[in-house]
Amino acid sequence: MNDRYAQTVGFVVAGGGLAATFLGWPADATLAARAATGFALLATAAFGARRHGVDVPRLDLVAGLASGGLVVAAAFGVNAATGGLPRGPPLALLAGLGTVGAAVAANAGLDADAVRAREKHLVVGAVVSLAALVFGSLLASVAIGLVPDGPLVRLPVNVAVASVGYGLAGVAFVAWYDGSIDVSRPSRSDLKVAAVGVVAIFAVHYALVGLVVFFDLPQTTHTLVETAREHPEILPPLVVLSYLAVGPGEELLARNGVQKYFYGAFSRRGAVVVGCLVFTGAHVLAYAGATPGAVLVTLGRLFVVSLVLGATYERTDDLFAPVVVHGTYDAVQFAMAYVAFAG
Repeated sequence: MNDRYAQTVGFVVAGGGLAATFLGWPADATLAARAATGFALLATAAFGARRHGVDVPRLDLVAGLASGGLVVAAAFGVNAATGGLPRGPPLALLAGLGTVGAAVAANAGLDADAVRAREKHLVVGAVVSLAALVFGSLLASVAIGLVPDGPLVRLPVNVAVASVGYGLAGVAFVAWYDGSIDVSRPSRSDLKVAAVGVVAIFAVHYALVGLVVFFDLPQTTHTLVETAREHPEILPPLVVLSYLAVGPGEELLARNGVQKYFYGAFSRRGAVVVGCLVFTGAHVLAYAGATPGAVLVTLGRLFVVSLVLGATYERTDDLFAPVVVHGTYDAVQFAMAYVAFAG
């Protein structure tokens, strides 16, 4: 029975989003701010009506569509920021994502216990991902202090040790809630999924590149790539580490750890989407320094690309396919950057 807890959450969060539309916004985002206000107001009204007993289930759908509109309007607001980012757009964006989640739960008719389980899993997954980043960074900081100076040694060591740290955090997390590391001898089906995943991830990648170019959207690159412009010699080792450390470490944490944990509260497809949101959020610092719009577009691309990784794990319940796809994706990009920078 739907006890309207999801609608209550949506009402509160949409109200927060509405308040965010009256905070600072970029001067060039006046229209986006007005649109965000309208969408937030509509979502708040629809959730509020359902929360207070209006028996019109279509209002949950209206709230969801309005929440999506709030996300888009807030994204335009973020993109319009050329210097410092005002508080309004990012807060409205977060509120929009939250209300989309509440609308999905409301349309699915989830009760309070089910919604609270999703909230708990999301918080735990995000905290674990953040803790893994800190742990990996601390291990890497210790390691690079023990090796000779110079980017050719220090940067690959930093990447390798940080990735091992992520993997160790993933192992600890899995041991806490499940105890099963999904690594086995790859079957013929695993090989097929890995091959399809490699093709799919590059198809998605280049489709997104085309969209960015067509709409002339801002974008940025990973801090490693920026460093490689001055020191291209770091890239060949990173090609190898993509398979030996980066792919295994990140996928063990993000897929075997966080995504599998989300299976306990979300549908399997929902866990893929929410897990990829957490995975994307964990990469924010890697693009620090660029304009807010460039960071947002780049993270959006990363989110869509990571859906391929989540889907390969969901299809196989094994790390082989996502590790191969992730490793190949990173390795090819590092190799192409080496050709471009060293030529």
